[in-house]
Amino acid sequence: MKKTAVALGILAGALTLACSTLSTDVDYDHTISFAKYHTFMLREGTPSPVTFTQKRIEDAVTSALTSKGWQATTSDPGVLVYTHVALSQQKQWTATNMGGFGYRGWGGGGMATATETNIPIGTLIVDLVDAQTHEMIWRGIAKDQVKTSGDAAGRIQDAVNKLFENFPPGSAGK
Repeated sequence: MKKTAVALGILAGALTLACSTLSTDVDYDHTISFAKYHTFMLREGTPSPVTFTQKRIEDAVTSALTSKGWQATTSDPGVLVYTHVALSQQKQWTATNMGGFGYRGWGGGGMATATETNIPIGTLIVDLVDAQTHEMIWRGIAKDQVKTSGDAAGRIQDAVNKLFENFPPGSAGK
C-alpha cells in the first residue's frame, strides 16, 4: 500500500511538471562581480494591475534575494530592483474531425471544425540595476499561462524561485 502511494505521488509530480507552461530566461553583465552587492531596494517598475498580485511578486523577489544572503534596505542600497508585469493573449487552435465513411478515400465525407481560443499569458520581468551607476546588471524573465483559479501565490513564488535558482551569477546554486 505504501509503495502504491509513493508511486502515485511521483506520478502526480511528474505530470505536474510535464504540464507546466512556465518558461524563464536570465541574462546578466558578465563583466562585473556580484560579490560586491549585498543590499537591495524595491522600486516601482510596471506594476501588475492587481495590487495583491504585485504584493505577491514583491514578497517573492524579496524572499528570493534574502535567501541568497542579500538584505532589503530603505536607504543606500547596492542594487535597485524593478519588476515589470505584462499581460498578453496567445491564440490556440483546436481542430475536431467528425470522420466520414468509406475506404481509402472512397465514400462519404465528414465534417471538421476549428475553434480558436485566447490563452492569457503573463510575463514577469525582474531588473537589477546598480544603484551607483544606474546600469542594469541582471535581468530575469518568466512567462506562464495565467490561470484565474488555483494557487496564484504559489505559481508566482515558483516562477521567481526559478529565476533566482542560480543567483548570483557564478554561484552555481549557492
